[in-house]
Amino acid sequence: MFGRKKKAPVAKPVTVATTPLSQPEVPAKAVKKMADMKNYISAGTVIEGNIVSHEDLHLDGTIKGDIKTSARLILGKDSIVEGNILASEAEVAGKITGTVESKGLLAIKSTCVIDGDIVTKSLNVESGSSFNGRCKVGDAAEADRPAANRLRTPAAQKPAAPTMANA
Repeated sequence: MFGRKKKAPVAKPVTVATTPLSQPEVPAKAVKKMADMKNYISAGTVIEGNIVSHEDLHLDGTIKGDIKTSARLILGKDSIVEGNILASEAEVAGKITGTVESKGLLAIKSTCVIDGDIVTKSLNVESGSSFNGRCKVGDAAEADRPAANRLRTPAAQKPAAPTMANA
């Protein structure tokens, strides 16, 4: 009253216990598998055109064209391929519209939908997958494959000789 000032009330700080968002645990095997992949096409990526590769390829995106690899092909569950596939080995879990050819093992996962023919030396099909087409499995499948569709290894391919067309 006579010259004395009242103290303003001081707010007490409130502490809130927070827990950090947990990161999904990625199995070490999956991390190593992804680290070994030299070619990765992520989900949300759309490629219109053909892909030719001599290294392993992992696809989670969409391809509107053919895929040809002399190595291993992995199609994730959200992948979409509108074209033919020719691979040394393949593990497919996405949607494929076209012929799937594998020189070795073709592993069809439970989430896979194939609308087209299959030609492979060895086949593994999980329950839940869907397939609409013809299927040839075994050594006869390789013999029936046209020579133009047989995979060549990178060592068997020679670069084209340089030309002087534009000189």
